[in-house]
Amino acid sequence: MTKNKIQKNKGFTLIEMMVAVSLFVIVALIVSGVLIQLSAAYKKAQAMRLLMDNLNFALEKMNLEIREGTKIYSIDNDNAVEYYELGDTGTKYCYSLSQLGEDNRQTLAKCTTDCPCSETSSDVKDMLSPEISLEHLNFKISSVDAGGGLNRQAKVLISVKGQATVRANQTTEFMIQTSASQRTPDSAN
Repeated sequence: MTKNKIQKNKGFTLIEMMVAVSLFVIVALIVSGVLIQLSAAYKKAQAMRLLMDNLNFALEKMNLEIREGTKIYSIDNDNAVEYYELGDTGTKYCYSLSQLGEDNRQTLAKCTTDCPCSETSSDVKDMLSPEISLEHLNFKISSVDAGGGLNRQAKVLISVKGQATVRANQTTEFMIQTSASQRTPDSAN
């Protein structure tokens, strides 16, 4: 009886194997393509985040120095601010919108010799990353009487507008406003 019985093999045919492997390869290609795109998007987002962190750090540093400063005044049609550090009446500091570098990029500059800062200033410092360029920097200063007309306390509204470029084809525009209130009022002289 066993001789006449046809034995059935259990397993896959070659065609079934080829279809299964083909489907697996297609799914693997789609998944790997998505992962590569996600990785590239993550790298771009990280690069942009680093640029914006650089801008925020520069604005926070300027904000702190203005808050701690004395004799704060805006000059150059509100495109620059000058101040003295608390307790130091000999060195005047300046933050301004300036064109610096070989590409004449507009940036936030800090100096002590001239206000507004320029390339010819001996101690000019570019406060921003080279990938950030500013279109607009404005310092609106209002004064508050801080003691019966004898003391002046400045409040500064700082507005910045510009763009950050990670690559030639990836540019993000930004507009940031912050304010700083002078902590120690100027004494009337």
